[in-house]
Amino acid sequence: MAATNPAKTLQDEMSCPICLEYFKDPVMLDCDHNFCRACITQYWEGSQTLSCPQCRQTYPEKNLRPNRQLRNIVEAARGLRLTWTKGLQTGRFRPHTTGDATNLTPGRC
Repeated sequence: MAATNPAKTLQDEMSCPICLEYFKDPVMLDCDHNFCRACITQYWEGSQTLSCPQCRQTYPEKNLRPNRQLRNIVEAARGLRLTWTKGLQTGRFRPHTTGDATNLTPGRC
């Protein structure tokens, strides 16, 4: 069995299953699945039944609950990504890979 990559798992959890991008204005359905507000709204547009794209649970009406906690986590991850990218560009961080994990160390080797 292959070892899981925590960074990939985290990225998958912060991504909308419809657009596959980091969540933008994430909302949660009653089945606890999350989507970008715009993605689920467009998915339901013109549909006769409202259903979850992941589990197919149907709903009599739109009930989109903002997921503020997920939004905050995604925003923090975006900030970390910018910091990491800037660190690589300035030479402050250099990636070291071992197996599936990537470690960042300050300075140069």
